[in-house]
Amino acid sequence: MAIVFSDFLKSSYPRILSQVCRDRNSSLYGCFDRNFWHYRIRDFSSIILQQGGYFCYQLSQLDKFREHSTQLEEIARASALFWNQRAKRKGAFEEYYPWEKGFPPLAFSTLSVARLVYDGIVDKNEVAEGLRVARQQLSKRFESGAANQQMAGLAALAYLYRIDQDTSTLDYDQLKVRTLALQDMEGWFNEYDGPDLGYLSVTLDCLWDLYDLTKDDDYFQSIRRAILFIHPLTRFFGGNAGMHNARNTDYMVPYGIVRTMFHEDKELSSDALEVFHDLYQDLAAPDHFFHAVDDRYLVHYIGHSIARAEKILNQDKELNPVSPLRPGQNRYFANAGYQIRYGSGHQPNTIVSINKGGILSSYSPDKKKYYHDFGWILTGDGKQYITHWWSDNWEKKLDSDSLLVRGYFIPHSEKQNSPGKHFILRTVSFIFGNSIIEYLKSQLIFKKKKSKISFNREISFEDNSIVIVDQIQRMPGNMMLKRAPRSSKRHVSSADSFHPEDFSLWRSVTINESRQEKTNAVQITTSIQFG
Repeated sequence: MAIVFSDFLKSSYPRILSQVCRDRNSSLYGCFDRNFWHYRIRDFSSIILQQGGYFCYQLSQLDKFREHSTQLEEIARASALFWNQRAKRKGAFEEYYPWEKGFPPLAFSTLSVARLVYDGIVDKNEVAEGLRVARQQLSKRFESGAANQQMAGLAALAYLYRIDQDTSTLDYDQLKVRTLALQDMEGWFNEYDGPDLGYLSVTLDCLWDLYDLTKDDDYFQSIRRAILFIHPLTRFFGGNAGMHNARNTDYMVPYGIVRTMFHEDKELSSDALEVFHDLYQDLAAPDHFFHAVDDRYLVHYIGHSIARAEKILNQDKELNPVSPLRPGQNRYFANAGYQIRYGSGHQPNTIVSINKGGILSSYSPDKKKYYHDFGWILTGDGKQYITHWWSDNWEKKLDSDSLLVRGYFIPHSEKQNSPGKHFILRTVSFIFGNSIIEYLKSQLIFKKKKSKISFNREISFEDNSIVIVDQIQRMPGNMMLKRAPRSSKRHVSSADSFHPEDFSLWRSVTINESRQEKTNAVQITTSIQFG
């Protein structure tokens, strides 16, 4: 394979190892939360970061790191032992605040430790108490809003049941059915009410773990549906969907994609190879998405997914050549709310995310010209109203050469931290545990309210241009209307990495805007010329 991850891993692993306490004489040896053990600016260890131990183990399996394989395995083992110390505590599985009992830290950290036990890096008796607590929680809890987390929890349970052969798998069997039911018929899994390619790639990693452990064809069929959904989107973008994702992720992890590339199903493996090529062919370029990922998420599932993918690529198996990019077939994913249109000549290729208020991205066939439109923001008197928000409430009407999206601005308010708020959060968390998580999500992630400010967007596709007519009615008189930047008000920890589109939303196109204003209403016509 021409595309390998060895150079990226060699430049990244010193930064990841800087995150872990490497002092064997410290009681915090193996802790991957540098803010806890070194800077001491946090009074708890974010346990989800213990995934870094599994990264170290995977690194030790690569030929280019064999020289330090013993030391890397020692750190991996220490990470599991530190995890066990924390998992036994009240309110175990913290990520953002003490006594959290969060599901992501539970699922992902347990999966990493269970893999280390399964592969013989740590004896199960050394982490038995933590695994017992984790198994009890994983078997009784279910995360329906973020399918990648639930799939990681299911994979962790599968490893735990394989480690303890005498344990009943009744809970696992029931959870398997519920978890696979989170996959839409179009192939995507539910991530905050919609598809997200970044988190779908994380789900793929876990699906392959489940299939390799169980040989259950249900998992492979789920993998097939996921790849068939991913393929036309990465072909269109030449990478990830970014702001068109429900959770705004810009990265995609490679392990599950690489595993699919080497499957005996030639058509499926060919699709996976094209996905892989589109995502990672420019890995060495400074603006590739992996170079914008912060160290926290390299320690997270990204680092070990890259190392696992590199191990497979090093096998140097024969692969078919990648098909050249060619004009695709117009696609409409009704449930995901994506309309993909392929132009010809000067007419651009365009994707519209209907469920995000009609945001769109258009590219000339050679990608040298582009235009992105992320809707509008109303600001004033400390209030904000936005159109760029994933929701099933957007109404739509599709014709052959036009598209209409209709709905309402979403109210948004910025949440600022303070010592008082943190004191209340910690107190309530200590008393009530994870029962407060749904309330916190409703404040930071999900918005069910809508304003009375109406928004109609009509997009017309012409020979060498796109015309967007936006109508806004019942605007408060004291507010300023602005075009939205490349950002989303939805809180997603792994999102908001730097992207070149942060500096420029269009290139080499001619834009004409006209406005017709009335009392509390405005119509904005935007014409984008690609010819």
